[in-house]
Amino acid sequence: MSKKVKLTRRRVLAGLGTIGVAGAAAGLGTSAYLNDTESFESNTITAGTLDMSVTATVEAASSHWSSSVGLSATADGEAVSGVTIDDVKPGDWGIICFDVSIEENPGYLQVSTANLASSENGYTEPEPEDENGEGELEEAILATVWHGTDDSEPPEAREDLTMLDDTTDLNDFGLASYETPDEGGETDSGAHYTTLREAHDEYSTGVTLGGSEEPSSINAAEFCLLLEIPTEVGNEIQGDSLSFDLVFDAEQSRNNSDPFAGNSTETNSTGT
Repeated sequence: MSKKVKLTRRRVLAGLGTIGVAGAAAGLGTSAYLNDTESFESNTITAGTLDMSVTATVEAASSHWSSSVGLSATADGEAVSGVTIDDVKPGDWGIICFDVSIEENPGYLQVSTANLASSENGYTEPEPEDENGEGELEEAILATVWHGTDDSEPPEAREDLTMLDDTTDLNDFGLASYETPDEGGETDSGAHYTTLREAHDEYSTGVTLGGSEEPSSINAAEFCLLLEIPTEVGNEIQGDSLSFDLVFDAEQSRNNSDPFAGNSTETNSTGT
C-alpha cells in the first residue's frame, strides 16, 4: 500500500523558499566576469585666442606736416584718434605706415574705409563757387598704398616707396617705385594714382590682404599710405576739410574659408 505525502500550506511555502534561495545562490556563483578599468582624469579644453594690434606712424612728410603731425599710435581694443592736419596746401605730402600684428593664431586681414565726409566750410573770395556746395579736397588729395621701400627701412621720402598697390592705381600699371604725378594723378610711365575719394570707393566695401587669386593667412603685415596734394591744385580747395576712418578686421583662418570673400577686391601684398 503506497504512502501518501500530505502537503500542508507551511510545507509548500518552505519548499518554495528553499528553491528561491538555491536559485539566488546559483546566480551569485556565475556573475564573476573578467574586468579592468583605466581612466584619464582632469581633461581640459581651452579656446584659442586671436588678438590684433595696429601701430600707425608718420614716417616722413613735407616740412609743415612733419612739424604739426607727429603721429605714432597703437590701436588694440579701443579706437584711437588718427592724423589731424590743419592748413594743408598744394605741395604738402605725408607717409603714414601701418604695422599690423595678429597674435597667437594666423588670420585673414581686411582693411576698409568708412565715414568719409567732406565740407566746403564756406567760400573765400578767390575760391570759385560750385553748385553742390561740397568740398573739393577729397578729389584733389591723392591717396595711394605702397608695400615696400628701397632699403627695407622706414621711408624718409616719397622716392623711397616701392610696390604701388593695384587697388590705388586706376590703370593697374604695376608701378615698381614712386613717380611724381600730375594734378590728375597720372605719372609719366602710365600709372594713375587714386584720389582720396576714388580710394575710398575702392576700400569702402573692404579689401582683403593677399594675392590676386587667394588671400593670405598672416600673423603680420606692413604697408604705407601716401597722402599728397599736387602743386598744380589751385584755389578750389581753399577752406575745405575732410575726415574718414580706417578700419582693420581680422578673423581666424584655420577651419575657415576667407570670411571676406564677398568683398570687391584684394590687395597684391602677401603679408607674413
